[in-house]
Amino acid sequence: MKLGLSGLKATLGMGGPQVGKVLILDGDNVVGFRIVNLLLKEGETPGVELRVGFRDLPNDDEVAEGWEDVDRVKFVWEDEATYAHALKNITTVFVSTPATHDFDSHFKAFLAACKKAKVHRFIKLSFYHALRTRAENPNKYFGDPDYLLSRDNFHDIPLVHQHALCDGDLIVGGVDCTILFASHLMSNVFEFQGSTLKEKHEFYGASGGKGVNYVSPNDVADIAVRAILDPKTHKRQGYTLTGATPITDEEVASLLSNHLETPVTYVDKPLTFFSESSAAFETIKASGLEEENKFITGDFERISGRKPESFADYLIKEETMAPVEKKVFGHTITMVPKIEQDFPEEPHFITMVAKTGQETTAPAEDAPVAAQ
Repeated sequence: MKLGLSGLKATLGMGGPQVGKVLILDGDNVVGFRIVNLLLKEGETPGVELRVGFRDLPNDDEVAEGWEDVDRVKFVWEDEATYAHALKNITTVFVSTPATHDFDSHFKAFLAACKKAKVHRFIKLSFYHALRTRAENPNKYFGDPDYLLSRDNFHDIPLVHQHALCDGDLIVGGVDCTILFASHLMSNVFEFQGSTLKEKHEFYGASGGKGVNYVSPNDVADIAVRAILDPKTHKRQGYTLTGATPITDEEVASLLSNHLETPVTYVDKPLTFFSESSAAFETIKASGLEEENKFITGDFERISGRKPESFADYLIKEETMAPVEKKVFGHTITMVPKIEQDFPEEPHFITMVAKTGQETTAPAEDAPVAAQ
């Protein structure tokens, strides 16, 4: 997939010295992986260099095809000693959700390191309604700390609140940034329930037959790349990225069955089956909020000039998928995140459901439904 930005780049002067060296964190997650590939495919872009951070630095024979010459560095959110080397000579940073507890505290330390390294610009992936949208609060969206006082059901989710704290550090701090407020990623079913899909041909939720708004990680990466290559247009902007229409989890199971050529069943579970954050997300899904027209925004279509990708379209674009997604399809892959092994004794933001796969009243480890 190529965005076809050549004419636009020529008109706007995109990709010149104002972009410089870009650090993508993390290069092996579903959005970061796509951003790297899109920037590599926009190969005629002058003046843009790539560096990709990995928790587990891949060997030369483990990198994705076409990444052989990409500058790769080790970067671990919990290890501040990895920050300086990763940030050396960097002008722009893309940040997705750190897969660790209390990532807002690590984000503060990272921001301080970026300031010291003279990083000019941030593109951050956040979650839908972590802050009020521009449409609801056009005058206070950036630069006004009152945004944290406007609470709704999304703010009650620990993961979303952590996003709000990080977003606030960027906004109130006056940082040149673009924040992407995305709804549930279509890749979540693979990223957080891949083993359940493979072993049981099931995936779990508690949406109660209500429509859920899923957005394609391809669409999120599209807007992120545009924000990287055209900093002037997207300076201190926030975009809410949603799918075109809501879809029930039962319909998702049907699409997965057709694509994987094996029956996949959606199973509605009690909220006690899930972690605190995951249960809160499922409660909102079951409320029907995401079926309302006001949940869908036009930001993606306005910026990209095309309709958001459907769940069916996302599934057939297997060539764009990150290793964690392809794992479900049975491919031999490399660069699979190893966070499960890194934190064997502590809960973290990876497992979405109880590991036993059995009904339980004990919450599973916390997992970000929108992690990237």
